[in-house]
Amino acid sequence: MQALFTIDVEDYFHTVEGEHVPKLAQWDALPTRVEKNTQVLLDILDEYKVKSTCFVLGYVARRHPDLVREISRRGHEVASHGMNHKHVYEMAPEEFAQDLEASKKLLEDICGNEVLGFRSPGFSYTDSSPWFFDKLIEKGYSFDSSVFPAARFEGGIKTDQFDPHWVTTSQGRIFEFPITVAPVFGKNICFFGGGYLRLFPKWMIVSMAKKLQRAQRNVLYYIHPREIDPSHPRFKMNALNSFRSYVNLKTVEGKLRAILKLSEFINCRDYLQQIKLQEDKNASG
Repeated sequence: MQALFTIDVEDYFHTVEGEHVPKLAQWDALPTRVEKNTQVLLDILDEYKVKSTCFVLGYVARRHPDLVREISRRGHEVASHGMNHKHVYEMAPEEFAQDLEASKKLLEDICGNEVLGFRSPGFSYTDSSPWFFDKLIEKGYSFDSSVFPAARFEGGIKTDQFDPHWVTTSQGRIFEFPITVAPVFGKNICFFGGGYLRLFPKWMIVSMAKKLQRAQRNVLYYIHPREIDPSHPRFKMNALNSFRSYVNLKTVEGKLRAILKLSEFINCRDYLQQIKLQEDKNASG
């Protein structure tokens, strides 16, 4: 089975909300670390010959266009993470459509390649946004990776579709790469990205990944550049949000290297191309 490795390219101040977490108007005045941290991640991926899909925040692309070009130059896929890390459920349909269009155009103008994929900030696609996939199709996206098929703090979708699959709407169809979860005592739990990757011990993450591989399931991993940087600036938050944002940062690189040894990897664009080629082959008999 092929695994997928994805990066949400955003800075340390694009984290969970809180009274003291900087707002958009303050971001430009803050020192940035996303360029350096993303380079570290790309260097590690190069060591293991892994190509990823990088969901780049529009704000980061505007501030660091050379980083977007470097991601593309190294053979990784550039995809959209929206413009300013605003949750989908906070936007009306037309605002979301404008966000999709603006981020896609910005990234394509910088890297010179078509942007096919999108991931919502904070996996914030929910049932309260029934127009979500329609707007993605309308704005020319071919795949999405916003569905979190389990309960979480924000977002989360109740579904029985846990593997990559087509979503069909009145506007057409789009391919979905859900975040990978594993069943544990009757509950679906993510072990493979973000705060979950930091929280759980390495042996458990590896064990769960192997379990899914034996079940012939693809594993999708995700990470943020700030998570490879234990010394990045921290903000005052309530105890729960502080735990979610900063738990076990020093353990990430070791876990990442263990993960990268487990599987053959493919990015989302190439995975989707394989699906389409197989469909064409089946259709031709």
